[in-house]
Amino acid sequence: MRKLLLVLVMFFFSVGTSFASLKTFELVGTVSNSDHETVVKSVKSVLSNSFEVLGSYNPGNISNLTVLIVEYKPYFNAVNKAGRYAFFAVPLRVGIQKKGNVNNIMFVNPVYLVDAFAKGKTKLEKVAEQTKKTLEETLSKVKGIKIENKPFGYSTTPDEIGNWQMMGQSIYTMYEIGHKYGSVSAALKALNASLSKGVNGWKKVYVVRFKDAAVVGLSNAKYENEAFKIGGDNHLCAFPIEIVVYDNGEIKALPEMYRMSLYFMDAGMSAFAAHMSMPGEIDSSLKGLLK
Repeated sequence: MRKLLLVLVMFFFSVGTSFASLKTFELVGTVSNSDHETVVKSVKSVLSNSFEVLGSYNPGNISNLTVLIVEYKPYFNAVNKAGRYAFFAVPLRVGIQKKGNVNNIMFVNPVYLVDAFAKGKTKLEKVAEQTKKTLEETLSKVKGIKIENKPFGYSTTPDEIGNWQMMGQSIYTMYEIGHKYGSVSAALKALNASLSKGVNGWKKVYVVRFKDAAVVGLSNAKYENEAFKIGGDNHLCAFPIEIVVYDNGEIKALPEMYRMSLYFMDAGMSAFAAHMSMPGEIDSSLKGLLK
């Protein structure tokens, strides 16, 4: 454990001096309204003008937190052409967080995701920039919103995030759930059978089907609540957790230590150290979905 903490200290020391403007999330603005559901409906309504809402849920089963997963055709089409790892950049997550009588409207930065999962894919990077702008413009029309357009989260650079490692784990160490099922349809059938039984507490939030792949968003309230103890529930757009099904029926997931670092690195070393066992628990739990 001492060696593990030393490595973590060294990691934070080496990356904590980044001064770049690329950040994980963006707060679009705030809406003063004690009725969270009314604000959520307003957000869904304006999103329907340019996006399609694929799923909606309350991470950690917390009623004052809502995450919407949305589809934007130009972005999804560009991701589909960008290769194997780019599918983890699919989730466009919009969050509505109620604090007192104020609802914060935010989203995960698609440029951050693309630089993390598809570094150097110029066409996709350009589409991600345009998608970010469209999210800002669309969400600025939510009824009663006070605009802020404030980036927050971890400050990084495209080069740093594109070469990210955490405790020896990176995008290139993603692991397999179950075995090769032969096709996307067969893999999804096996996965759905397990999720319908609530194995290990996992629930399906959404599925995005592509021609030769699928992205599945999974929720687990236990781990979401623990994650919020690390960085606060303003990181709600880090969820749900995505797994990817490939054309040969492989089901792949990102190592959670790596994934958590992408979304919660701004929380600081002590917060991570206090929950050191959680990433491994999530990996084991996901691997146990399909025996």
